[in-house]
Amino acid sequence: MESKVLISVKTKQYIDGEPEIIELITEGNFFKEDNKYMAVYDESEISGMEGTKTTLKIEDNSLTIIRRGTTNSNLVFRKGVNDVSIYSTPFGSLEVMIKPTKVDIDVNERGGKVQLEYRMEAAGFEPIDNSLELNIKPVQ
Repeated sequence: MESKVLISVKTKQYIDGEPEIIELITEGNFFKEDNKYMAVYDESEISGMEGTKTTLKIEDNSLTIIRRGTTNSNLVFRKGVNDVSIYSTPFGSLEVMIKPTKVDIDVNERGGKVQLEYRMEAAGFEPIDNSLELNIKPVQ
């Protein structure tokens, strides 16, 4: 059954040792499909991806972030498993490697929390260390 939820996404990127924090709080839909929890929401100007729909596919040991719209990507986070993906924006496409060091998932039919720490690498760019905290709560 699909339910309305409040989704909070807080990302922190360390660029030149300095943290850059972006926090998005938005309503979305949350449901279970094929033994996976799915959360779907629209990005906004705050995230810099206005016009993009984001789907979070949450499994026991992994999180997949699927974006379609002005930004397109499939980013997979599994602890200890590196993943290569194409990240497409209106400014061009990049091949990125995701190297997760922390993938903590505590989600059930009412919502929950996901915490990630990972390094993102792309050819020609310095690696960027990131953290992501995702909270999904029922709309009251």
